[in-house]
Amino acid sequence: MKNPSIKKKILNIIFYTISSILFIFIALEVIAPTKTMDIIGFKGFAVLTPSMEPVYNVGDIVISTKADLDELKVGDPITFRVDLNGDGKKEVVTHYIFSIETIEGVRTYETNPYGRDYADPWEIVDEDIIGIVSFKIPFVGYVIIFALILIENPIFLGLIILNVIIIVVIIKLIKKKPKDDHHAVE
Repeated sequence: MKNPSIKKKILNIIFYTISSILFIFIALEVIAPTKTMDIIGFKGFAVLTPSMEPVYNVGDIVISTKADLDELKVGDPITFRVDLNGDGKKEVVTHYIFSIETIEGVRTYETNPYGRDYADPWEIVDEDIIGIVSFKIPFVGYVIIFALILIENPIFLGLIILNVIIIVVIIKLIKKKPKDDHHAVE
């Protein structure tokens, strides 16, 4: 009898430990998203485009860790910020290092996506690099992509909430038991 109780306690400890760590990570992402890498040493990013397929697929999460910038070399997959559209807003990108060059004490990097033998149209510097890709988690990024869609489209979020409410009401109506009619004539 004690064995199931011990297993249950161990599973509860594991569950609450993982839940606590996840809660702290999410809270940190909400409160200080630009400091996550500095505080815990890694950060996950959902892959949104197919530029790195088949290595990193749309819907994967790449986990980037702090990089020793002096140790980076051509071919390393890195996550960095770059102004893709020329609008002054830097987006997060994961590509391979294509070349590294230091001119007048400033180290610059050219990058490229998987399978392309020429560099992207931008150059980045040390300050743009978030980290080096350590591993990926397949498919989990779809949850983040879905959340981004909801955040960017409040009408879509409202429609989902409305649908959930309608489904709950329908289920409650279907499960509602008819009252016994004691006054019915037989």
